[in-house]
Amino acid sequence: MRMLRALSARLAALADACLPASCIVCGGDEPSGLCAACEDDLPGSRAARCPRCAMRTTPLAGREAGDPAECAACVATPPSFARTIVLADYAAPLDRVVHALKFGRDASLARPLGRRLARRADAALGALPATARETLVVTAVPLAGERLAERGFNQSLEIARAFARSRSLPLAHALLVRLRPSAPASTLHAHERRRALHEAFGAPLRVDGRTIVVVDDVMTTGATLESAAGTLLRAGAASVINCAVARTPDR
Repeated sequence: MRMLRALSARLAALADACLPASCIVCGGDEPSGLCAACEDDLPGSRAARCPRCAMRTTPLAGREAGDPAECAACVATPPSFARTIVLADYAAPLDRVVHALKFGRDASLARPLGRRLARRADAALGALPATARETLVVTAVPLAGERLAERGFNQSLEIARAFARSRSLPLAHALLVRLRPSAPASTLHAHERRRALHEAFGAPLRVDGRTIVVVDDVMTTGATLESAAGTLLRAGAASVINCAVARTPDR
């Protein structure tokens, strides 16, 4: 299986190299679909963040530069997930790209986002113990059935697919299932969203000892990813790491 995943990744890379591609932000020639300059210019791309929830924070005195402390909220009430990795803030121009992916139904945008997100996660995943790296598996936050039918695809799964393929990691799309739909995050306050998403997911498969990378498009309050992580931990996961394209800034 490992050899097949590696072969699939190489074939995908070969196809990408043979096809013309442009940066999804500036439109310039860029085989990866998102050039390094545009990624660096994304709001919050290089900001110090809480390693647990990815909310912006500041390094503590005495810690190495770029080594931020966990935010007060995560210290007071540690979430179920171990870490969160994001590309940037949910702000222009990244918000427009995500909006085009979700509501413009442009699934092609998922590939450059997934690749860049995987590159951003390299350091964190590479720092895991060898036993954890060997058990890594990628999954995505599932959509409710009616929303999936309307959109035609799950944008988070498409991002996860590109993420996994670019790093030759296994993708298991059925680790999580929606037990009930929930209202869009933008329509709910944080406490309402936490209540609505309580036990909103099920895990049909055991994942004993696995380190799970859960991919999502936007992390807003963190309630969705908290619910997903709790479900996976109850299914036997050793640890859960979130990888989201964008993080909604603290309002």
